[in-house]
Formats: sequence, structure tokens, C-alpha cells
Amino acid sequence: MTNSELILDVRNLTTSFQTPNGEVIAVNDLSFSLADGETLAIVGESGCGKSVTSFSLMRLLASQARVHGQALLSGHDGRQIDLLQLSDAEMEKVRGRQLGMIFQEPMTSLNPLNRIGDQIGEAMLAHGLCSRDEARQRAVGLLEMVGIADPRLRARQYPHQMSGGMRQRVMIAIALACKPRVLIADEPTTALDVTIQAQILRLIRRLQREAGMGVLFITHDMGVVSQVADRVAVMYGGQLVETGSTRAIFTQARHPYTRGLLASVPNPKKPGRLVGIAGQVETIYGEHLGCRFANRCALAVDLCHRTRPSLSEFPQGHQVRCHFADRTDTP
Repeated sequence: MTNSELILDVRNLTTSFQTPNGEVIAVNDLSFSLADGETLAIVGESGCGKSVTSFSLMRLLASQARVHGQALLSGHDGRQIDLLQLSDAEMEKVRGRQLGMIFQEPMTSLNPLNRIGDQIGEAMLAHGLCSRDEARQRAVGLLEMVGIADPRLRARQYPHQMSGGMRQRVMIAIALACKPRVLIADEPTTALDVTIQAQILRLIRRLQREAGMGVLFITHDMGVVSQVADRVAVMYGGQLVETGSTRAIFTQARHPYTRGLLASVPNPKKPGRLVGIAGQVETIYGEHLGCRFANRCALAVDLCHRTRPSLSEFPQGHQVRCHFADRTDTP
């Protein structure tokens, strides 16, 4: 944790869905915090609960979802609000203004029938921050800020007239239009080639420094994590299994799942065969007593299948949910 002001404090977040086969707990008792100017990466495989976490905070889940816990956000005025306790009308005043989000797939998130400039200005108008003419001018300025050439022309165009990288920059401009305190970036570079991906990552970091906002960066790519994050929260099966500084996670990872993620990333300095994680993520119905990674873990014993491990504390805020967190040998 940095010494900056704490702007987001999530406590015991639990999100579940009712299905014909029973209740699925997608996020289970998740707690983390985010400081002003800090980037926290939430990382894990598809199905681990990363995006459900972000949609829970944004209050964008379907009506059958049940969300419990606290999500305390410090607003522009310094007042602390619980996102999970706000009414729909109150949340509309927060969404976009205090809490912005870059969605995973810009082509499905942008409206194909509206011009780019109008879509960027929409949030500013909704929050009453400026007139329509001022919103158009600010939209052009935002397009220029995110590195789009000829912003006046692009503001009059439609999403289909832009490349994937440009559409992603538009999504960033929309998310930053109202200068939010917290930006949630949900896999913002997944569909982009590596060159455009690097440009987008540099852009987010630069804009974060200029705006001083906190960034919650959601990804499955440990290579991206190493480039953008100050701290890392590793999720598996809806639970936090390890968290700490980026340096600690990459040099002193203690959870077998975190080590597996790191081992599956190509390393030019250590060429050789990549090591995958055996098995698949299980869909969990109802409460689960044991460790959710036990069916894929080389260290698992009977205790792991019977008893859920708690988070063990290590120096400098490093936490690990594993019965064998003290072991340093590679599983």
C-alpha cells in the first residue's frame, strides 16, 4: 500500500447468482483497497470472478445477482459512500463521475448509431458538467489527449470507421470524460495486437499520473501486470488467493496457483518449455469447504479438500490463502 489517500475500500464482497442447478457464488468474501494514484491488478483465469467483481462495483449486474459486503468510495468532495448501498438513482450520479470503466470489447460497448463525439460528451451532459457545445469541444480535446490524430474529424465519425486500437482509445476517453476518482479497466488490451497493446498501456499510465486517479486493472495476462501494476491481487474460484506488491508476487510468489500463472508466461531469458496448470476451473455451487484450487494443486492433501485456508500474513502486506504458504519449494 502506498502512503497516498485511500479512495476505494472493498470489504467482504460476495456476489452470487441463482441458476437452475443451484446458487453459484462467483465472488466469495473478497476484500482489497486502492489508493489515490495506485494501480491494483486483479489477475486470474477466465471464470475466476474478475469481471464479476468490476460489474458488482459498477452495479451493472442482472437483477438476479445478489451482492453483499461493502465498497467504500471516497468521492471528489472527500465524502465516503458505500456503492453497494446506493439506490439506482444515486448510483447513476456516481457511475461515470466518480467511478469510470473501460469495457473489455469496445465494438460492443460503443453505440454504432451515434457519432464518437456525442458518445464521449454523453456522460458530461448527464452529470450536468457543461453545455452541449462545451461537451463537443471537450470531446475533441479528449480524443486529442488519448492520441487520436485529427480529433475534430474523428469526433464526427462512427465506431465502424475506426480501427480496434482507436475504438479502445475512444473507450478510454469516455471513461475519463468526467475525471473519475477510480478507473476500472476490464481487460482493455485483450483484443489488440502487441504493438497497440503497449501503446494503450502507456497511455493509461500517463493519464493516471496526470489525473492522479486510482486504477483497478483487470487482466489474465501476467506480462501486462508486470508493466502496469503497483500491487497485485490474484483470484481463483471467486476468492482472493494471494496479494502483495508486484515485486513480491513476481519474485516471492507463495501460492501454487500464482506460481503456475508465472510459469506459464514466456521468458526470453529462460527459454524452454512452458508449464501449464493441469485441470480446469470448477464451477462451484453453494458453499465450498476446502481450498478451491485443491483439485489442480500438486501440494494438496486431505486437509486441503476438507478445510478452507485463511489468508496468512507475510511482511509488507503480502497475503496468501494456502495451508502451505510457508513452503518455498515449487510445487
